[in-house]
Amino acid sequence: MKIHLILISLLISLSISANDWEFMHKKDGIKVYRKNIEGSPIVGFRGETVIYSQPEKVLAVLMDNVYRTEWVDRLEKSEILERISPREYIVYQVFKLPWPLSKRDFVYKGKLIVDKKDKSILVVMGSVEHPEAPKTVGVRAELITSRYRIKPLGKYMTGFEVEIHSDPKGLIPSFIVNLVQKSWPYKTLMSVKRQVEKPYVKPYPLPTN
Repeated sequence: MKIHLILISLLISLSISANDWEFMHKKDGIKVYRKNIEGSPIVGFRGETVIYSQPEKVLAVLMDNVYRTEWVDRLEKSEILERISPREYIVYQVFKLPWPLSKRDFVYKGKLIVDKKDKSILVVMGSVEHPEAPKTVGVRAELITSRYRIKPLGKYMTGFEVEIHSDPKGLIPSFIVNLVQKSWPYKTLMSVKRQVEKPYVKPYPLPTN
């Protein structure tokens, strides 16, 4: 399998702090930031909030693939192509966009790691190539870098952050991409807050190393 080289830069960038991002707004306890990425017309976006639930349940939402379409915006299909290990997996996903835009699909690797600096749990993601990936249903998009960060603040309190730098490819102008994606952090964090309260969400063991 040929792993996308961008995934390496993703792991290097995990130490980036909120101070490196431009604050945009705060709503419903969610702060949203943006960042111009050198060499790319696509802007990076970031969000952070506090979720009043167990860190293990927040992680359960992220690691579950059965109910993922319930909370990921415009997600139509999510399929695990390969489980490399309990902490690494390859995913194929299809997103439905408004007419007349074609569907976008992604093939990416997700990896669960522990940040040794503050013991937070990271789910890092980046596009890869995989022999089992289906033929694209429209346009094969690129997840350049993305991550979720879970910071346990107590038994029933969790600091939660999201970041994304994603290129939908195709003929969509970059200013439209940036306009649409700027709402992604808020929508994602609100969706996770709602999803974590569902009765079928059971705690997922937090990694310790």
